[in-house]
Amino acid sequence: MPPLACVVLAAGQGVRMKSRLPKPLHEVCGRPMIDHVLETLAELRAERTVVVLGREADQVRKRLPEGVEVAEQAEQLGTGHALMCAAEALPGFEGDLLVTCADIPLLTVDTLRNLIEHHRAEAAAATILTTEPEDPTGYGRIVRDQSGAVTAIVEHADADEETRRIGEINTSVYCFDVGALLPALERIEPANAQGEYYLTDAIAVLVEEGQPVRALVTPDADEVMGINTRVQLAEAERIARERIRERLMLDGVTLLDPPSTLIDAGVSIGRDTVIHPGAQLTGETSVGEDCIIGAGVALRGATLGDGVLVRDSCVISESSIGSGSAVGPFTYVREGSEVGEGCKLGSSAEVNRSRVGSGTKMQHFSYLGDSEVGANCNIGAGAVTCNYDGLEKHKTIIEDAAFIGTNVTLIAPVRIGAGAYIAAGSVITKDVPGGALGVSRDRQKNLEGWVERWRRRRGNR
Repeated sequence: MPPLACVVLAAGQGVRMKSRLPKPLHEVCGRPMIDHVLETLAELRAERTVVVLGREADQVRKRLPEGVEVAEQAEQLGTGHALMCAAEALPGFEGDLLVTCADIPLLTVDTLRNLIEHHRAEAAAATILTTEPEDPTGYGRIVRDQSGAVTAIVEHADADEETRRIGEINTSVYCFDVGALLPALERIEPANAQGEYYLTDAIAVLVEEGQPVRALVTPDADEVMGINTRVQLAEAERIARERIRERLMLDGVTLLDPPSTLIDAGVSIGRDTVIHPGAQLTGETSVGEDCIIGAGVALRGATLGDGVLVRDSCVISESSIGSGSAVGPFTYVREGSEVGEGCKLGSSAEVNRSRVGSGTKMQHFSYLGDSEVGANCNIGAGAVTCNYDGLEKHKTIIEDAAFIGTNVTLIAPVRIGAGAYIAAGSVITKDVPGGALGVSRDRQKNLEGWVERWRRRRGNR
C-alpha cells in the first residue's frame, strides 16, 4: 500500500463571509472549521499533513496541532497554485495525495477512506469525490464517457445546456497519484480572466494524456457542502448538531426535546443521563452517567461526575461538580471552581473561584468568592464572603464541619476553624478558632410602646 499524505487548502480569502476573521477559523459547533477537517484527517493516519495558508496565516497557524506542516501561498493564484505550494513542502514524497479544503467541515472519515480505496482499486492517476445535490446550479459538472471514466470537469458558467443537465458535481476533494500529479501541475497555465491556476486544469491535463481519472459519488450531498457565506455556515451548524444529538441518543443519552438542545462537538455525556429542553452544553464539557440536566441549564466547559442533578436555569462555567451533588435552580458556578461529591448548592447561590469540600451544603442566596471550604460544612441562606476590598481579592478559609449561619458576612482574609459555629447575622472580621462560636452583633433591644408613639407622630403631621 503506497504512503498517504494529506493537503488542506486553507489560503482562500473568504470574501463572502464578510469577516475580519479568516474563514477556516469560523466555528461549527464550538470549534473552528479547520479543527473539524484536521480531526477527521488524523483518523487516516497519513504520513504527513500539510495545510496551505495565505490570508492571516499567523492566526490560523496558532490553531494547528503538533505535527501538521504549513505551506504558505503568499499570493492567492488559485487552487492549482495552492497545490504547487503544498508540493514544495513535500519534496521527494511518493504515494497518494488526498486534497481537501478547510471549509468542508462535515466530511466524514468513512467517505475519505472510501475515496482512497476506490482510487487505489482503480489504479487511478486522480480520483474526484463527487455528489449529486438537488440543485447543481453553480457547481462544476462531471462529464464521463460510456465506461464511467471522467473526461472533463466543466464549470457551470462554461457549460452548455446539455452539460448543465448533468447532476453530478465536483466537491473539490481529490485523491492523486503524486507521480502523475506533479507533471500535470507543471503544465497548467493561468489562461483565464482571473489569471489563476485551477486545479481542475490539472485534471484536464491528465485526461488529455490518457491517464485514468475516476470519480466516486458520495450519496450525502450535505457532507461535502462548502462554506462560503454565513448562511451556509448556519446550515452546516444545524446539520452537525443533528449528528451530535443522534450519536448521543444512540449511545444511551436521553434528550427530551432534541431540537431545543444545543450540544457542541467537544462535549461528552455518559449513558442514562437525561437532558431537559433548552439546555446548552458547550466547549469541552464532560457529563457523567445518570445525571439530570434541567431546562435552560448552561454548561460551559464544565465537568460533572456521575449522578449529578442540575436543576433548571443554572450556569456552570469552566468548573467541576462532583458525583452525587445537586445544584440550583438559578445557581451560578463561575470559572475556576470545584464542588466536591455529595454537595448541595441551593437556589440562586453563587460560587466563584472557590473550592467546596465533599458533603458541604450551601443554601440559597449565598455567595462564596475566592474561598476554600472543607468537607461537611453548612453555609446558611444569605451567607456571603466579602473577598474584594476595592483593590485586591482576599481568601476565606472555612475548615471541615464548620457551620455558617444565615445572613453571615465573612470579611476576607479570614479563617473559620474546623467545627466552629458562626451565629446568624454576624459580621466576622477576625479568625474563629475550631470548635468556637463566633458572634458579632448588637444585643437585642425591645422598646415598649414604640409603635403607638410612632403612629401618633405620623398622624400629627
